Amino acid sequence: MKYLINRASTISPKEDLDDLLKSKKKLRVKLGIDPTAPDVTLGWYAILRSLRKFQELGHTAVLILGEFTAQVGDPSGKSETRTKLNENEIDKNSEGVLPIIKNILLDSNIEIVSNKDWLANLSTSELVNLSSSTTLAQMLERDDFSKRYKDGIPISLMEFFYPLFQGYDSVAINADIEIGGHDQLWNLMLGREVQKFYGMQPQVAMTFPLLVGTDGKKKMSQSLNNYISVTDTPENIYGKIMSIPDDLMWEYFLMLTDYEPDEIQDFKTNVENGSENPFHIKKMLGEQVVTELYDENLGKKASVSFETVTINKDLPDNVPNFNVADNGSIHLPKLLTELGITKSNSDARRLISSGSFKIEGEKYLSLDAEFNDINNKNLQIGKRKYFSINKNK
Repeated sequence: MKYLINRASTISPKEDLDDLLKSKKKLRVKLGIDPTAPDVTLGWYAILRSLRKFQELGHTAVLILGEFTAQVGDPSGKSETRTKLNENEIDKNSEGVLPIIKNILLDSNIEIVSNKDWLANLSTSELVNLSSSTTLAQMLERDDFSKRYKDGIPISLMEFFYPLFQGYDSVAINADIEIGGHDQLWNLMLGREVQKFYGMQPQVAMTFPLLVGTDGKKKMSQSLNNYISVTDTPENIYGKIMSIPDDLMWEYFLMLTDYEPDEIQDFKTNVENGSENPFHIKKMLGEQVVTELYDENLGKKASVSFETVTINKDLPDNVPNFNVADNGSIHLPKLLTELGITKSNSDARRLISSGSFKIEGEKYLSLDAEFNDINNKNLQIGKRKYFSINKNK
């Protein structure tokens, strides 16, 4: 429990957590995740890692897939109404993230449920009853709602229902503790009020620091393309961690490794007084995160690969080779996507237009190429993806 307490941004109320721990009961620890994207970022992983720590202590992790609330959209930290997702998009995203999440959490002490199982079946009278658990004044105390109201930016009634639905989730699964990122504190505290309204013992709210993305500015997010995916290759995970600003290292160490806070503070102090090179500390972080997600051997290999490719500018070992038909002129975005090198044609176009596609180390900005221009050549897209193409025989 020390690991979790030392990393929490907020524990409210702390005395209630102390009482729960003294009771020696098996606690029900809730984490809700809206499947708004098909991948799992290191930001999500940090919170899932905290949930796993509760499992390791013998408590029950209750993971709620917000397949109903994802249709509403969490307004936390938003300056405008979120785009509404349809059911097909949400189902597809759930299919993508669920196997990854199961691989992160333990097989024991776990319940995985969808909130559409109860929220989609609420009657009109039940919705009216739920809405009476809070007031408009309470809603407008929320910082992001307050700012939008003062600035004349519309707030839909649907957005007011999001925190109520999240609070009702705590009622439905009888949560003792709810965890989330620090931006979720208001929602988690409202969950306590909703539980009280339904005559239940209110949950303890535990929030944790949010990881800032690779841009060094905003919360890690797939929509902002500043994220590191847990399903990425060891080399890419390591390389992206090496690209983050030095001052972000400490939150990454805190939320993604088992180093104690005082050890992390020692690293930070040594960097600040010049006795330690931040580059070496960041390498240690990258290797540790890859080891956590894969294994120690791949962590060390990723470190060596980074030295070889990024620092020494050599080609990596085992560059993938693809056999492609010679059709004369080739539309590169289509080819790169079909080979699985880029996620989509638009992603490929963006990378090519930004100068991230290279032939034999030289930038190539055209979206089309003659087959002979790329045949048997060293090709690169982005900082760390190398490949080659040969003519089909």
